[in-house]
Amino acid sequence: MRRFPRDPVEEFEELRRLLLSREREQLRDLRDQITDKDRRSIDVAAILPDAVKISRNRGDELSQALRPAVEDSITQWIENKPETFIGILRPIMGSIVRRWIGESLRRLLRSFNQAVERIFSWQRVKWRFEALRTGKSFAEVMTLRSLVYRVEELFLIHRETGRALLYLSADSAGGAHSDIIADMLSAIQEFARNSFGVSAGSALVEFRVGQLQVWIALGRHAYLAAVIRGTPSRELRSTLEKTIETIHALKGSALARFNGDASAFQSLRPELESCLCSQYGATQRNGRATRVWAVLTAMVLAAPAILGILLAIRSQSKWETFVRRLNSQPGLIVTNARKGWFSSSHVSGLRDASAADPAAIAREEKLDPARIDFQWKDYLAIDPAIVMERFKHRFGVPPGARAMISDGALVLSGSVPYEWLERVRREATLFPGIMSVMDRRAQVTYDPGSALARFEEKLGLPESVHAVFAQGVLTLSGGAPHGWLSRVRSEASKVPGITSVDEGNVSDLDQRTFQQSKSILEDAFVYFLTNKDEITPEGFAVLSRLPDQINRLANAAKQIGRDVTLEIHGYADTLGEERNQADLALQRANKVRDFLVSCGFQSAGLKPIGMNQPLKGGDGEKPSPGQSGWGVSFKVVSPGSAP
Repeated sequence: MRRFPRDPVEEFEELRRLLLSREREQLRDLRDQITDKDRRSIDVAAILPDAVKISRNRGDELSQALRPAVEDSITQWIENKPETFIGILRPIMGSIVRRWIGESLRRLLRSFNQAVERIFSWQRVKWRFEALRTGKSFAEVMTLRSLVYRVEELFLIHRETGRALLYLSADSAGGAHSDIIADMLSAIQEFARNSFGVSAGSALVEFRVGQLQVWIALGRHAYLAAVIRGTPSRELRSTLEKTIETIHALKGSALARFNGDASAFQSLRPELESCLCSQYGATQRNGRATRVWAVLTAMVLAAPAILGILLAIRSQSKWETFVRRLNSQPGLIVTNARKGWFSSSHVSGLRDASAADPAAIAREEKLDPARIDFQWKDYLAIDPAIVMERFKHRFGVPPGARAMISDGALVLSGSVPYEWLERVRREATLFPGIMSVMDRRAQVTYDPGSALARFEEKLGLPESVHAVFAQGVLTLSGGAPHGWLSRVRSEASKVPGITSVDEGNVSDLDQRTFQQSKSILEDAFVYFLTNKDEITPEGFAVLSRLPDQINRLANAAKQIGRDVTLEIHGYADTLGEERNQADLALQRANKVRDFLVSCGFQSAGLKPIGMNQPLKGGDGEKPSPGQSGWGVSFKVVSPGSAP
């Protein structure tokens, strides 16, 4: 099919539509979003709460901007619909007014009653005399004598700046120096924190100055300081703490952003006024006083009989209680108890030395021990409680250990030290009332120092050995004789508290001496003149040093239980006939053997051997120093340990 040419403009529009269709849709949607009010309102409402939160965290610019509009709206609403506003406030204001009026009436009546009662009381007469004697006014004396406590002053102080935000005083003339006092309180708080090295969040909550006390209720941004005269009750502390919590709830943001202007906190005055409280001592009312005087008159008339009966009943009850307590005490047996009404009382019986003190029991029952004649005869009680007391007095009970008496047996449990347990095992059955000791449930503990002392007492401890005991393992280090190590291996585990011995860091001194002497002897070589059995001067120098080493070898071998034979290998020169050379080698070995025998060594331990083969060194034949002859070497032969 033949394609007809299209208009270039149409083709360009088609191309633009294909390329820019998505962008056109996005631009059209953005235009609708801006021009459509409903849609724009929905978008703003979605982000408005977060925007308000962010603006509030940054500062109060949004609040300052919205305040005029909100205030105008509320004002117009109240002017247009005052009845609605009154209906909202009526439940709140009604309750507040009723409570304020009721509290005011109660205070007025209480003050009036106290004044009337004091006018006709004996206390008023005494206070009048005191006022005349001291020169004070009657009102001042009456206040001081009847006052329990009174809050004189209140300070609301900002914690960071130490600035007084609000001040109240029970005396209208006070307040002239509130800022100075606030600075003083802040300085005292800072001094206390610096002096005792406490954290910045800590603070002084109470201190006394003369007759005044200062109580401090702490808050996050501010604290409330109350200056109190008298002895306040604990309820006042709760009131102060609730008030500071209320202040932070009402003005928390203002306290956090405080910039020096305290006028914003004047609205908190009603909350602080509730803390300006006082309490006076209760006084008797006239009606009650009249009844009391009537009762007192009747009691005065019947006092002798009533008082005598009451005292007799009370005294007899106390005496019977006292006697019952004596009989209930382990180790006390009362055989006779007589109450003396006009003379001393008498108590006799049997008493164990470990029993409780009867005089102390009498004092606990409010009786005078001096007016009781105690006559006790000694006896040995076997009550479990008394036996247990005797045991504790003699042995004590270590921390963690438990002891009890059951059917004549001392039952031990818990953590028990070994030394204490051994003493108990030896001596406890000597006590009357203890026939056996049962310690199957006791967990024996061992003191490291005592375990080492027992080890040293049994096996000794060489000065060259260091011993450490921990968790039942005895760790040794240093060097020790072979015989001592053998005893440790066989007997150390028999020492109480030692379960195993770690001797990996201790060396056998005798074995080491044996190996050293053996090495020295086998490295020694005695040179002879060529084709002669005469020792060279150099050979004599070597041979003169050998007896000490042979003695050391013999002593060490004896300690480690070995039999030792010293083989003396004689070597001839390479020159001459073979038969003559063999004889010369043996003669040289015998020559050295004879020298050692002359030094005191037994010939049985010396074995001369004439070697048929010449001695071979690392480089062939070994030359003699300054001579061309050969000589004698040594070899230590130890077949094994002695049985």
